[in-house]
Amino acid sequence: MMNLEASRSKEKVVSIDVIRGFALLGILLANILFFKSPLFQKQGVIVPEPLGEAPFLEQTGHFVIEFFVNGKFYPMFSLLFGLGFYFFYSRIVQRGLDGNSFFKRRMTFLLILGLIHLVFIWSGDILHTYAVAGFFLLLFIDKTPKVILTWGIALLGVSWIVLSLLFILSSIALTMKGNAMGADIQNNIAAAYQVFSEGTYGEILAFRIQEEVFYVLLNLFLTVPNVLGIFLIGLYFGKQEWFTKAEEYQKKWRNLFIHSFWSGVLLTSIYTFLLFDLFPIPYSLAISLADGLNIIAGPLLMLCYVSFFVLLIQRIKSLKALVPLAAVGRMALTNYLMQSVILVFIFYGFGFGLFGSVNIVESILIAIGIYLLQVVFSTLWLSKRSQGPMEALWRKWTYHQKEQ
Repeated sequence: MMNLEASRSKEKVVSIDVIRGFALLGILLANILFFKSPLFQKQGVIVPEPLGEAPFLEQTGHFVIEFFVNGKFYPMFSLLFGLGFYFFYSRIVQRGLDGNSFFKRRMTFLLILGLIHLVFIWSGDILHTYAVAGFFLLLFIDKTPKVILTWGIALLGVSWIVLSLLFILSSIALTMKGNAMGADIQNNIAAAYQVFSEGTYGEILAFRIQEEVFYVLLNLFLTVPNVLGIFLIGLYFGKQEWFTKAEEYQKKWRNLFIHSFWSGVLLTSIYTFLLFDLFPIPYSLAISLADGLNIIAGPLLMLCYVSFFVLLIQRIKSLKALVPLAAVGRMALTNYLMQSVILVFIFYGFGFGLFGSVNIVESILIAIGIYLLQVVFSTLWLSKRSQGPMEALWRKWTYHQKEQ
């Protein structure tokens, strides 16, 4: 079993694996909603979701997911990816090797794996997006921290403006076209319910390729700049040694926690109010503003979560309670893919066929159950091996040239 205390005293590094393990729980809670219902098809539906019309537990579950989870954990994973890029590249260069060459091999593997995951397992894959955005990180590795942070914030700002405008224009188009487009969307939703709950693997694969995969790939032009912006903030943290010298940066971490807390909570509250139609404005405008606002609100609250964990790890005397989170985090790639495989068999027709028949509270309970199984699996696996199976394969691919 890992000894986080020994690692901290030896390297004075806050365990990134703990935060990554926590991120995987949030990602699972967010993703399960896409596995259990046709959210891809419902993205074009402008219908209010008032909290008061649902049972109390449903109201609570929906609020918790939207306020604390949605839009917060993929940014967390993205931040850690940018940070991990800095650590990886620095180690390669210290060994006198070509950092660009090895990192390109690393991203090539991730791109291939992500496309396989996207096409053959689930349309919500993020790995291919990370790989494409990851190649652009090489343009910034030699830049100063100030330049990196400026570009990161600028990319997030531009993404927010562009995507917000697209959301608003899309809602206007849907409103103007009215019943004709609404009927097409409703037909697609009905088809998704039927195919995913009853279809064979081949039928579901054909439906996903036709209705989902192409549009996900097309959206790379919109998603990559946003993801790259958060990557760069992680790279900035790496270059400034905020994690490796966390004890020296406690004041900065506290300030980050305070300001990301109040700003993140404020903007997320507005986002949630807009989403649940609690403002006296047309809902078509409210949902567009909400989706755009969460592009900023999500990362802000994410920074609050990250800084909280960094400060917590610095204060507690024993990190034994966090070992399970770190175990899941050390096997992040394996566990991310495992989550998809498990959820596919739970919800799709060739498995248990629960698609469309599970409410949000039951979804949360299923997600927590899967995560606990991954905690046990990861801990047992790492008690005998140094890496997860996919991590080991990724490493072998990356260093293949060196080993030859």
